[in-house]
Amino acid sequence: MRKTWELIRPTFVLVVICLIISALLALTYNLAGVAEYPAEFASTALPEADELKKVDVSLEDEDFHSVYKAQNGTGMAIVVTTKGYNELTVMYGFDNGGVLRGVHVIAQEETPGIGDKVVKDTDYLSCFGGQTADSFTVDVVAGASKTSNGLINGAKRAFELFEELKGEVLGQ
Repeated sequence: MRKTWELIRPTFVLVVICLIISALLALTYNLAGVAEYPAEFASTALPEADELKKVDVSLEDEDFHSVYKAQNGTGMAIVVTTKGYNELTVMYGFDNGGVLRGVHVIAQEETPGIGDKVVKDTDYLSCFGGQTADSFTVDVVAGASKTSNGLINGAKRAFELFEELKGEVLGQ
């Protein structure tokens, strides 16, 4: 028994040290309030915003990821998960009146050279800006219809979420 413990002990000690370090890193991350997304995401999705601050809301929705309020009062950004060919995580920025100001694709695993060209195409993504829920129309990109439909469906869901959250986030 003693011989077995001597063999296992170094592994046990190492595991305990790793658990302690992981817990301390998680605590530091939460206490420091490390931003979930870089500032350039916000400047693409809501160019008028000076800074976006995450708002905790009481919403349980499988598409909804998070919501951010512009500190200068110019609107809010909603992060949703949508389905293209694969899963997309997209930030949609809205002004206070519900006009979509911009789109930033945060994460994607679309097909290289096809779907990923759509999510990186700033000209295509700029077509989303200036749209409202009532008159929303964006064309599907030929050859990458699943990806562009994913972005379009994500925008439609973000419009719905804007209406649902604007009172809680913007005080409207």
